[in-house]
Amino acid sequence: MANSEPRGIVGGPAEAAETDEDFRVLFTTHPTPMWVYDPQTLKFLIINQAAVELYGYDREQFRQLTVLDIRPPAERERMLDAISERTDLDRPQRWQHLKADGEIIEVLTYGRQVRFRGLDAVLAIVQDRTEVNQAYKQVHHTRSLLDNLVSNLPLGVFVKDMESDGRYVLFNEAAGSISGRTPAEVLGKTDSALYPRRDVIRLSRQDKVAMRRSEVLSLEQNMVRPDGQVRIVRTIKRRIPASDGSRPRYLIGLAEDVTERREILSRIEHVAMHDALTGLPNRAYFTDHVGKLLKNEHEAEPFALLYLDVDHFKQVNDSMGHPAGDMLLREVASRLRKLVSPDDFIARIDGDEFALAFMGGDTGDISLFAEKLMAAFAEPFRLDHNEEYVCCSIGIALAPKHGDEVDLLLRNADLALHAAKADGRSTFRFYEQSMRLAAEKRHLLTLELRQALNEGQFELYYQPIFTLADDSISGFEALIRWHHPQRGMVSPAEFIPVAEETGLISGIGQWVLRKACMTAARWPKSIKISVNLSAAQFDQAGLLDTVVMALEEADLEPHRLELEITESIFLSNSRQNIQLLYGLRDLGVRIAMDDFGTGYSSLSYLSSFPFDKIKIDRSFVSGIEVDTRNLAIIQAVAVLGAGFNIITTAEGVETAQQLTRLRHEQFGEVQGFLTGRPMPASEIDTFISSKSASSSRVLNEPASSAMTGRN
Repeated sequence: MANSEPRGIVGGPAEAAETDEDFRVLFTTHPTPMWVYDPQTLKFLIINQAAVELYGYDREQFRQLTVLDIRPPAERERMLDAISERTDLDRPQRWQHLKADGEIIEVLTYGRQVRFRGLDAVLAIVQDRTEVNQAYKQVHHTRSLLDNLVSNLPLGVFVKDMESDGRYVLFNEAAGSISGRTPAEVLGKTDSALYPRRDVIRLSRQDKVAMRRSEVLSLEQNMVRPDGQVRIVRTIKRRIPASDGSRPRYLIGLAEDVTERREILSRIEHVAMHDALTGLPNRAYFTDHVGKLLKNEHEAEPFALLYLDVDHFKQVNDSMGHPAGDMLLREVASRLRKLVSPDDFIARIDGDEFALAFMGGDTGDISLFAEKLMAAFAEPFRLDHNEEYVCCSIGIALAPKHGDEVDLLLRNADLALHAAKADGRSTFRFYEQSMRLAAEKRHLLTLELRQALNEGQFELYYQPIFTLADDSISGFEALIRWHHPQRGMVSPAEFIPVAEETGLISGIGQWVLRKACMTAARWPKSIKISVNLSAAQFDQAGLLDTVVMALEEADLEPHRLELEITESIFLSNSRQNIQLLYGLRDLGVRIAMDDFGTGYSSLSYLSSFPFDKIKIDRSFVSGIEVDTRNLAIIQAVAVLGAGFNIITTAEGVETAQQLTRLRHEQFGEVQGFLTGRPMPASEIDTFISSKSASSSRVLNEPASSAMTGRN
């Protein structure tokens, strides 16, 4: 034995001398941890550097340890049994070893009987399996996670082996729920064993397409389950690339049952494209349909677009309530449905407006159809326990003659509808170019009206009203005039309807009230000012406040202001309008009904509100000298006025004979060209002075030629 210990060997110099040189060099430098131990004492006899580095004990510590000390307590009994029974020799064994820092590692050991220093010993070679085992555990965990994920996905997942006739090698629970077949029924089988031949051919064709292309194949199709249910299934298929770059073998598919979703979308689409009240297609659906009819002008079949409006619907809605109005619209829709053919298309456009696309036919056929539509309104509509009569107006545009674009055709049909209403309603009109020109003129007039209001182009003229009892001036009626910078004087009959239609009447009406009150405030206190109120002004908020402000600004006593209305305000929002009238009357303002007798229910309105005055229309005054019918009406109104204790005023008095007859019938007041033409404010003082100076003959002579203007 040598006198020095070899590097890396536990033991004395003598021991090292007995060690084979080749073994020593291999043992000490080998990267695999190794040691030799005494099976009797279990002491380490020699340990290499790799073992020192792995376990973390220094050589002095190893000198004090046994092979049991590097094992957790749970492994020591097993180690003793292995040494005793020599089961740890010549075969690999899995163990847990204990490192110096307390960490337990997984190792694989291989033991072999050797002679060391002349004694029987055991050579142990150690392989650290900790990282490998952790990697295996991670792989196992990942695989289990993926398996659980695939199995529990709400999305159907399946994989086919295309080299085995498309045999299913994976089919999760969700795929089973969608198809109505359990994974056990499907795995290992092909489509031919599961589906009818027709479906097999279709699925095979899809699979071949998916295997040829690199991108996904997306499909949505009906699937019949074994229980007979038909489901809508959306499927995505794609080939799985081979890791070695060879030809793909497997096909993966993702399946989702979208039946409920499609049903919901279908319902949403129906709601979005149909009117909730009548169930008819709505404006969006109708516009889309007409657009499709027009999209190919060379192949498109001519058709007529009819706009239908329920006349006096607002009156029913306001007088009987919205439920009755809804009931009426549903009944209208029901009657219209019965008249259209399967080729026609009917929709509710908005409010009480309906639209129809009438296919084919010439203007004669279209006219007959329009007459049928109007005839459908002849029978009364049963609304709860009441019967109501309404009629309709219809505007008609022909495609493609009157428009080859949706918007243009719809606008032209709407223009024709407006023309039908202007003709007195309960009729139909075909679109004409003049309607477009009139609409453009109306639009231009609207712009000019705004400018006129902003630039002060309006002026008030005043027509005197006389009391027949003493021939005195009882008041003046304010009449608006428009001095257009290019066209001169524009008639109120031309611009007032446009102002009412566009809402400009609110601003114009406010100006008239303020101006009239401020002018009247300078007159003698016995003289009143009459101002006409449009029915459109009653539809706008703030009318009562406007009157209050006008009176306060002018410091005019309320009883000197007389507001003239027509019975048209009772045709819509009658309850609200009557409340507003009472509010005005509570201010002390006088209320007069203008154009009395021109409507169809004036008598009922006299009992609805305590009017201060009724003004009979000029059409009844004209000709009373010779027309006994007009005279009879004059006499009846005079009696009504006396009975209701209401002042009666006759408009349009132009002859001395008319004046004499009205005086004889004991009418209260008169106004007209005979007694005084409308005049600007600058002439009123002179007029009042002249009439006061000659009151005895004020109503016996024609008015001065200085008084100009028209009523």
